[in-house]
Amino acid sequence: MAGESPEQLSERELELLTLVSTGATNQQIAHELTISVNTVKAHLRNIFAKLNVESRTEATLLAIQQGLIQVNTPDTADATEGASASDAGVEPQPPAPPEPIPMVGALRVGQGVALLAALALVLASIVWPAARASTSATDSRFIDMPRAQTVSRETATASRWRNGAQMPVAAGRFAQTAMSGTIYTIGGLTEQGWSTATSAYDPEGDHWSREAAKPTGVANVGAAAVGGLIFVPGGLDASGTVRDIVEAYDPAADAWSTRRPMPAPRCSYAIAPVEDGFLVIGGWDGQQYVDTVFYYDVAADRWEERPPLAIARGHAAAAAWNGKVYVVGGFDGTTEYGLLESFDPALAREGEDPWRTHMPMSVGRADHAVAAIDGMLYVVGGAGNGRAAYNESYDIANDVWSTFDSPLASRWTNLGLSALTARGGAFLYAMGGWSDEYLGAVRIYQASYRLFLP
Repeated sequence: MAGESPEQLSERELELLTLVSTGATNQQIAHELTISVNTVKAHLRNIFAKLNVESRTEATLLAIQQGLIQVNTPDTADATEGASASDAGVEPQPPAPPEPIPMVGALRVGQGVALLAALALVLASIVWPAARASTSATDSRFIDMPRAQTVSRETATASRWRNGAQMPVAAGRFAQTAMSGTIYTIGGLTEQGWSTATSAYDPEGDHWSREAAKPTGVANVGAAAVGGLIFVPGGLDASGTVRDIVEAYDPAADAWSTRRPMPAPRCSYAIAPVEDGFLVIGGWDGQQYVDTVFYYDVAADRWEERPPLAIARGHAAAAAWNGKVYVVGGFDGTTEYGLLESFDPALAREGEDPWRTHMPMSVGRADHAVAAIDGMLYVVGGAGNGRAAYNESYDIANDVWSTFDSPLASRWTNLGLSALTARGGAFLYAMGGWSDEYLGAVRIYQASYRLFLP
């Protein structure tokens, strides 16, 4: 790609691409150039087509290699401000390969730093070539890449969905769980890179608050609420390393602590509370998808291994109901599964196989979310290689699946989902995620209605 001669970009397209290289969002670019966000998106589509690329990262790297734009670092900004390579009479040269850069915590967007973040994303997508999504050769299963074309997201038929207060920052691949009627989102990825943010959403008041930041910024993680604490194990950090770290958040004290590490690094796993701890199921260990199941005993601060999955996979989702854990879908590097399996800890204690297979979903799903309430599993997003045309619900007692509408008509993955009961019935809270860009919407679905008679 770097050796090809791209179609000539207009002056406006070069101006816009220069802003893209600084890490500016579509909204920031629109404000800077005094144009609409839709116009920005139209220019980006034209740029991607002319350069024969499929993401902002690829466009930035190719433009720098071809000498189409310059990215000023803090050391050179003063010297190069207002001048181009052609103005100086110097033939542009491709940049030298960067030295490995250990990026820890949230990435800061700025000139030079944004380029380094972009290079890190490309490096991360190369580390896992066998795990890329089947929908696009440039997508990574672990880091989201913007697409050249987007489609209308909202659907007018989602009658039982409504919107809540927006997340503080649009994000995906974060951990989400509920405790004492409050929903927490932790870490993940944003347009600025890896996040350490901990945010709390009050469904009754429909408002957000910022809590103490997580010590380690990670993505592709989940959370389990047990014994008054919220546990976030493992994850993928900004250096591209899969971690074994376990950090616990205490909402009452608004403080984080570190617990015993996992037996092995994991990200993109399924997680659910069970008995006096939680299970970390499958996932990616940095080299391959795994079938391992780890149980963490909260009181003892101890990890134990449980019988494995039948199929090694990651990007699945899990929820607990009536003492059992239900694991839905997943991806093994080739196939997105519609599998539904349950883990019964009582059988495990008796030395029997704790896994049971149930009626599968109608379509394979990965990078979706699941929540359980009122004897039902609700699966949102991740359908059909990332397309969310519809969602599915599972009646646990009757082993039957049915479908329900989606508030999005487009790709929707790596979101968070929680289920809570209120006076009017049972509600699902689907937050953020990825739909060709990071989303910040809180979408609320009324799963059931309850009438209270005097």
